[in-house]
Amino acid sequence: MESRGLKLATAAVALHTVANVSHGVPHAEIPVRLATWQTAFVYAVALGLPLFALGLLGLGRDSWGILLLTGSMAASFLFGLYFHFLVANPDHVHSIPAGPWQWPFRATAVLVALTDALGVVTGVWLHRKLDEVGVVRDAAEV
Repeated sequence: MESRGLKLATAAVALHTVANVSHGVPHAEIPVRLATWQTAFVYAVALGLPLFALGLLGLGRDSWGILLLTGSMAASFLFGLYFHFLVANPDHVHSIPAGPWQWPFRATAVLVALTDALGVVTGVWLHRKLDEVGVVRDAAEV
């Protein structure tokens, strides 16, 4: 991966990670509890896979890194969109009771959505750049 692409991916993953960790603070303080599967999803897909994807990109495994980056960011975006903004549940931004953590919860939920979207756009851009240089992406290159 070219230096510019790796720097962009690193910035997207760093912003995404900071936003998610920041959102975890009001989650814990309110508290808004997640089901076990939701907690597993957050740690594995929203936090772990983007970092793993970045590692793959750093090792030159561009196709797999881009695929995991884009997929994990898209899954994280859809998860957050669903639970924070679409469906009434304890994790919805309008379900948070008035108090000192209501605004931070809502603001960081929006920040998470924005950084997830940035991660998806970054992954799509990297995929297109990979296509431009004519790299064949398939399982055989691993």
